[in-house]
Amino acid sequence: MSVKKIENKEENVKAEGRMAFLEHFSELRKRIFYIFIALVVCMGFSWRLSYKAINLIETPLEKPTYITYFSGYAKNVIKEKAPSVYYAFGLNKTPKKFVKHILHYSKPLEPFFMQVKVSLILGFMLALPFILFQFWQFIKPGLLKKERMYLLPFLFFGTLFFVSGVIFMVFYIWPAVINFSLSYQSPNLSPLINLTHYIDFALRLGLIFGLIFELPLVSALFSLAGILKPGFLKKYRKYALIISLIIAAFHADIVTMFFIAVPLYSMYEISIFISSLIWKFKKKPPADVSSSNN
Repeated sequence: MSVKKIENKEENVKAEGRMAFLEHFSELRKRIFYIFIALVVCMGFSWRLSYKAINLIETPLEKPTYITYFSGYAKNVIKEKAPSVYYAFGLNKTPKKFVKHILHYSKPLEPFFMQVKVSLILGFMLALPFILFQFWQFIKPGLLKKERMYLLPFLFFGTLFFVSGVIFMVFYIWPAVINFSLSYQSPNLSPLINLTHYIDFALRLGLIFGLIFELPLVSALFSLAGILKPGFLKKYRKYALIISLIIAAFHADIVTMFFIAVPLYSMYEISIFISSLIWKFKKKPPADVSSSNN
């Protein structure tokens, strides 16, 4: 082959590479534009939803939650089953009357900017399925058929599990955390709860529990890919417990730490169970076609 032909071939390869890069860049730019439009629309729509979201987060301050009713039920059970314990721990004392609390702000426009923040987060959550779909459309041409079959359901369930984690936090964890915080109230100690601190704490917990609920899905994905084995997860159980406690320890009180650590480690155990099922299914020998025909 002559030098000229080699040079022409190299130029053609470079030209094809440039064209492929430009096509990918153009496709990426288009997907980003679609995502931006979806975020703007969803954030505008979520402005009115932000009122309801903030009111929902404020609920533990305004009226008794399930924690109050559960505590009363538990006291009655203890009184019937173990009266000595009931009186020894002073459970017979009249419970404190619920006092309604309000949020306070100390900076101009603080409520407005807090509502903007909540609207942005709600808008992102509303647009998340569309964002993941655009991500799927961008990477789909480069995936094998088997990879597409695995990845598409995980995009859907990833969104579902994240939202489930946030809902779990709002309706079950958040009332318990606020109820514990307000239990310190006394004649000499009164809560003065700042709006920004209150909402930011709720948003941070929502993000944590949304990610916690993704752990079984991540475990399933890596197990299907053959990267993660249940034996590995079982081996590092104690380290998972320690890490769960460390993550939970970033929060102020022992009760909040407990409510974060327990679901976090529970998700690790669920991940072990899911990984074991997947590997058990993968190791299952295929059915004998000849014997089935007979």
